[in-house]
Amino acid sequence: MINRTKIDIVDILLMATIILFLVELIFIDTGLLIFIAICSALIYFGKNSYYRTRGKVMFWLGISFIVLTVTNTTAFKFLLITVVIFLALKWYKSKQQPNYIKAKLDEDPQPEQIQQRQIFTNKWFGRQRTSKHAYEWQDVNIQAGIGDTIIDLNYTVIPKNEPVIFIRNIIGNVQIIVPYDVEISLNHSVMFGSIDVIGHVETNVWNKILHLQTPNYQTSNQTVKIFTSMVVGKIEVKRA
Repeated sequence: MINRTKIDIVDILLMATIILFLVELIFIDTGLLIFIAICSALIYFGKNSYYRTRGKVMFWLGISFIVLTVTNTTAFKFLLITVVIFLALKWYKSKQQPNYIKAKLDEDPQPEQIQQRQIFTNKWFGRQRTSKHAYEWQDVNIQAGIGDTIIDLNYTVIPKNEPVIFIRNIIGNVQIIVPYDVEISLNHSVMFGSIDVIGHVETNVWNKILHLQTPNYQTSNQTVKIFTSMVVGKIEVKRA
């Protein structure tokens, strides 16, 4: 119950911060929204030409401006103050009601849990991809900050129980390579970017939600469900 209360408080705090941030962007300072959009475009185009000096300058200017802009918003100050108050109250309660740990013999030990090595990890920065050698398939459920994610299904055996891929990305590209005999269902959400999914191409899309299925998805024994969401970036699904 205590853990549930802590989770509720964190959820309420995050929701209040998001609402306050949206109100500030839409109703109080609309110019801020335009500025963030420009900075996002700088990051996107800078990342695509990062190998050039101009690309590096655009990318890090965009990052710097967004960080400075967000830290100057009322929503960020509200979040910072409430986090400090929350941690202070938590520390105070821990002093008033310390936890006493009592040793307990486990008369009926539970079987040991098996922990499998994950294909990916949550990563704020950098590029991730599946192995270029054979690997055991595991469902993918990751969150990424800034960077590209590449998943090649040609090096694994796809199970019959419809594997699932969940990828939530802030800025970056997602590329998924599927064998010719595998059918897919894609649910994709993006604020700004482009889409290239097995012949379906859209460029410079804005606030787009897309659901696509390959023609034989409903009848095939080899299927994959893909869920992706990103703020800025490109989704690419191709056969190889």
